[in-house]
Formats: sequence, C-alpha cells, structure tokens
Amino acid sequence: MASGLLAASAFPPLDLAWVAFIGWVPLFVSLSGAGPREAARLGFAGGLAFYLATIWWVINTMTTYGGMPLALSLVALFLLAVVLAGYTAAFAWLLATGERRLPLSAWLRPALAAILWTALEFARTYLFSGFPWALLGYTQYREPTIRLLAAAVGVYGVSALVMLVNGTAAALLRRMVRRGSGEESARDGWVAVAIAALVVLATVGYGRGIWQDPTGGPAVRVGLLQGNIEQAVKWDRRFQVATLETYERLGRRVAAERPALIVWPETAVPFILRREPELSPRVGRYVAETGVPMLIGSPDAGADGRLYNTAFLLGTDGGILGRYDKRHLVPFGEYVPLQRVFFFLDKLVTGIGDFGRGRKATVFEGAGPAFSVMICYEVIFPAEVREFVRAGATYLVNITNDAWFGRSGAPSQHLAMAVMRAVENGSYLVRAANTGISAVIAPTGEILARTEIFTEAAFVGTIRARQTETPYTRYGDVLAWACLVCSMSYALALLWSLWRSSLRSRRK
Repeated sequence: MASGLLAASAFPPLDLAWVAFIGWVPLFVSLSGAGPREAARLGFAGGLAFYLATIWWVINTMTTYGGMPLALSLVALFLLAVVLAGYTAAFAWLLATGERRLPLSAWLRPALAAILWTALEFARTYLFSGFPWALLGYTQYREPTIRLLAAAVGVYGVSALVMLVNGTAAALLRRMVRRGSGEESARDGWVAVAIAALVVLATVGYGRGIWQDPTGGPAVRVGLLQGNIEQAVKWDRRFQVATLETYERLGRRVAAERPALIVWPETAVPFILRREPELSPRVGRYVAETGVPMLIGSPDAGADGRLYNTAFLLGTDGGILGRYDKRHLVPFGEYVPLQRVFFFLDKLVTGIGDFGRGRKATVFEGAGPAFSVMICYEVIFPAEVREFVRAGATYLVNITNDAWFGRSGAPSQHLAMAVMRAVENGSYLVRAANTGISAVIAPTGEILARTEIFTEAAFVGTIRARQTETPYTRYGDVLAWACLVCSMSYALALLWSLWRSSLRSRRK
C-alpha cells in the first residue's frame, strides 16, 4: 500500500516525478520470498491504494454532475479500483511465480518486471473498452529529456524505463541487505544496475542528441476559447443565448489578431448546431462576420436517430467545411456498456447519453495546415491519435470539457496525457476546454501557454506544421507489442510448469 501511495504522488496534483522511479520498490521488497497467492494479495493491495489515490475524482463526477448518491458513487469508485488493481495483482503473481518456477537469473528480474508491467498497461488500454489512465510513463510529462523517449517508443516505453529503475533499485537494496550471501548474487545485482544505467544513458542520449524537431514551415496562429460555462446550467435552454454570447465575445477578441483558426471547446454550443432554427443561423452569420474559420464542438443528430458528439469546421462564409464524430465514447457517460446488465443506471444517474460512434479519422483542411481533432477522452489513447497523424494531420487539436472533474488533479492528469501525444507524434497540440486547462503544447512536450481551471479565457498560440514522422508515428507500439508477446510466452511457460507439477503430484 505504501508503494501505491508513493506512486500516486508522482502524478498530478503533487507531480513528484522522481518518486515514480522508487515508488514501487516497497512492493518489490515485499514480494521477496512470497508465494504466488501472497504475491497476488500484495500486488492487489498496492494497486488498490494506487488507483484510489489517483482516480478518486470520479466521485465528484458521479455525484455533482451525474446525480448519483454519494454512497453509491463510493461503491462505484471502489469497484473500479478493484478491477484496475487486478492488473497489479497479476503483475505481482507473475513475478513471484516465475521466481519460483523458472530458472531466471537475478539480473533478469528488473527487465522482466519492466516487460510485464508494460504489457499489462498495454492490455489495460484496450480490454473492456480500455482505461489507460495513470500509466506510469505519464509521471514524466514535465521532464524535458525523459519524455522525449516517447517520440521513439511511446508512453509505454517511458513506463518500461521507470519500472526498470524501480526493479533495479529493489534488486540493489536486496543485495545490500543480503551482503555476504555469495559472489554470484553480488555480480547479478551489479549486472542489473549496469543494464538500467545503459537504458537511462540511451534515453538521455536520444533526448539530447538524436531527437530532431519534426515541425517546420511558417508560423501559424490558432485561437483558443475557454468559456467556463457552469456544467449545472450548460444544457438549460434558458441559458443557451447567454452561452452563445460568451463565445461570441471571446471569439471577437481573438479574431482581432487574425488567426488561421479559432477553436471552441467540446459541445461549446448547447444545442444541435444543424437543427436549432434560430441559433444555428446565428452561429453561421457570426463566423462569416469575423472572417476566421472556426472549429466548434456541438451535439449532432444523425440519420440513424442517435446523437453524436461532433466537431464542425465552419469556413469564412459560415458554411460547414467538414465534421468529425467522436469515435471512442466514454463508458457510463456517453453510452452504457452491457445495457441489459446495467439497465438500472438510467434511473440512478442523470446525463448518461446513448451516443452514436464515429467511424472516420477525419483530417480537416481549408483552415491553414491540415489538422485532426480528438474529443475529450480520445486523447488518452496513443494508437488512435497516431492514426490521425498517419492520415495526414500536421498538428493536433483536443477539445474537451473538464468541468466534470471538479477541483481535483484530474484536469492536470488529462493534460499530461495530451503532452505525451504531442511528443509521440512530433506535433504541436492545441487544447481548448470549456473549463479545465486550455493549452498550446510543443512537439518537445513543453507547455507554451496554458489557462487555469474554472476561469474564462481566450488567447492565440503559435504552432508550426509537422513535416516529418517520429519513430513512434512510423512504427507505432512495437515495443508494447513485443512486451505483450514476451509476457504471454512467459505466462504460458508458467502455466506449463504448473500443469506439469500438478501431473506429478497426482501420480504420487
């Protein structure tokens, strides 16, 4: 549990990035000599503490904005943390069982820990709709040299580095405690340290010597609007005009600087942009008057009768140039998975929608350099963002509404993930939030400009178009897939060993 709490402190709001490199050492120490079942219990306890400390903000989301009773939201948080802690339990079980069953040298154990952890994070990104929140690599989003490793191997590679150092520190600590137990164990301990040192040096060498800025060309200015519309009144029809007037006022302020594009946040207009008979024409006329293309978040009604979370690009004449429908929906927010099982949720929680899912990785053109937009939650999925860049986006836009998180560490955690997406793809990323943290992020991961949460803001940032690909954009999650294949092979070897032992026991 100490490990879980230490690791959580490396994430926002505390942002103690260096603690991530030693946070899981207590878990490694506790696993020394532990049997498989005990190891799984220890891993589960550490994971439960970690997730309760990092995602406690879901209580605020469910109670304040979802209308869920506090007692029920606490149960929901605990159940979510239990599911996620299962990954940490599996990690501990695999390590402890392998130590007993397979002839592994001590110097291999830190590398094995890094491989298993990375594979499990990768699996967590996709299983059961995926929830890749609080991946270990995100702790380094403010570290200039370390975060650049993501341009080569993605955030999973940064996670692997951090866990490798944890495992090596634990191995070194174990050697110090067991000093005098034999020359072989001492040599193995120093081999593990040498491997970790080489990986760290390679990371520093890549960040300071090999990495090159993939962007270039003329500077392009992009305006960002943060309306700070209170979530409690956002969908109240009585406040529709007031909301629109807020964004019109902020937009005029930014349009005076003649940017190539002005970005409104997710569902900035609290009505269906293509259907509202009075307000929709007003938006078109407003964009035409300013003469600046605008990307506007709005709900949309599809031909299938379902709502879509959509971003519309309006041209200088106020007409719609293109649209993007959100593809990765928020479970229990924008749709209810397994509706037959969770049939009661629409009675307990207000605001759960039945949204349609977009299918196309849209690249917008006609407003300066080609760009793509990720809506809110989508920015936390590395492969999906990479798909936009591979499709031709030269910079990235993230529109969101982080009012759901309240005053917690979640808006900063969300921003950390956007930072890594910019680094992975060597692209500028601009971010407009209804409230949250609107920002301009450079391909290096440097946050060039940002706003505070629960404030109204409008500003113009400068970006440049991406001209070349990073290794990550070109090859994707090769490291993560390799870790997954190795981990599955390792797990199969363990199962084979356990099966053979079971057969021998039966024969006796």
